[in-house]
Amino acid sequence: MADPSAADHESVPEDITEAAVDEAIAEAGGDAREAVRALLHDVANLAADRERFVSRGYVRSRFADLDVVKLA
Repeated sequence: MADPSAADHESVPEDITEAAVDEAIAEAGGDAREAVRALLHDVANLAADRERFVSRGYVRSRFADLDVVKLA
């Protein structure tokens, strides 16, 4: 049986390196939860930008609506 964690790593773009992950955590003062929170915030902003700037007619609903995480 194949290792499921190995398949997950195969789908990660090559430009996301361990050094990039370490840098994201370091930018959050070493707090991994804060790093995840900041990244989720960035994803939410990108999703909101997509909603504002991409025509639904152009996309033709090919992409499922992203669930945007609400951060307090």
